[in-house]
Amino acid sequence: KVETIEVNTCISKDEQTKTESNEETSSGLININTGSINDLMNIPGIGESKAVSIIEYRKTNKFNSIEDIKNVSGIGDALFAKIKDYITV
Repeated sequence: KVETIEVNTCISKDEQTKTESNEETSSGLININTGSINDLMNIPGIGESKAVSIIEYRKTNKFNSIEDIKNVSGIGDALFAKIKDYITV
């Protein structure tokens, strides 16, 4: 006997995370001024500790440009080059 499995009802973890994300813009960019910790962790190269650092930084400073993210401890030119295509303000 052959069993049929519905494949189209499966959702990968990435798709589920994107579905739950409410701060992702229509262009797919994450707003670093308003994104949740989960939104920020969807940016390649940003883990939980850097996401927390971004949120802590923006409590007292607004990001006026994406380059301002380099003011966050632990985010330098190399990481900025990796994430700049994924973020917006």
